Amino acid sequence: MGFWVLLSVILLVQDAAGEARSSIVGGKDAQKGSWPWIVYLLITDDTGFFSCGGSLLTEEWVLTAAHCVDPNDNPIPDRSFIRLGTHSLNEPSVFYRTISRIVSHPQYQKQRLAVLHDIALVKMSKKVSFSSLVEPMSLPKPSDAFGPRSKCFIAGWGDVGNNVELSGNRTLQELKLPIVKRSICKKKFSGLTNNMLCAGSMKKGKDSCQGDSGGPLVCRSSGEFVQVGIVSFGNTNGCALKGFPGVYTRVKRYMDFINETITSDRQASAES
Repeated sequence: MGFWVLLSVILLVQDAAGEARSSIVGGKDAQKGSWPWIVYLLITDDTGFFSCGGSLLTEEWVLTAAHCVDPNDNPIPDRSFIRLGTHSLNEPSVFYRTISRIVSHPQYQKQRLAVLHDIALVKMSKKVSFSSLVEPMSLPKPSDAFGPRSKCFIAGWGDVGNNVELSGNRTLQELKLPIVKRSICKKKFSGLTNNMLCAGSMKKGKDSCQGDSGGPLVCRSSGEFVQVGIVSFGNTNGCALKGFPGVYTRVKRYMDFINETITSDRQASAES
């Protein structure tokens, strides 16, 4: 089956990301080009087809959640696709790429109460070029600190309610939401570790949801957006439930993993 034929078939398949999180409940249509680092992934593995979110880090590397490319489910790189410069899923993207390499965190593990080290890097089969619609995401500096007063946002194409798919033109959704105090979050999720953070409204109706895990939680720092979190998991009973925020991988805790993966790959490429 040809690349474009297979891609068109995948686009017709419903999302099947289980209890994994993301897109947006209570959000609104994003302006075209407002989130130029947002990536849409269509993953093929032993369980079938499903979608995830991600963020562009370099011309060839994308950051996402490890559970999106779970090694236990045997993801198939050359039958998984990445769309960049996407606004509406029903309209053409700027770039389409297959995947050439997947690097999940070596300590990634799904547990009953949490998903540990839920972070992965995905290398595209071919580099992309940057433009106003395709830009790399900035990562946090050691001095960056974020809390409930920070201006933070999520964006994605996943469900807009429990078992309610994004419909119509399937336009990228965005939502402003606060980081939740660690003490409150710990009471809601007993499996919470220092490598995680919570964000979302404690009132019903605003949250990440099924269908787009791996997408970035971004916050403003010194006038620019930086990626603070990766959509990971939430309450197993559903999205946007009163009193339950979503849980995100804390990117700042994994800067060594990110940098070492990209640097070692460049060195290997240069040597070959």
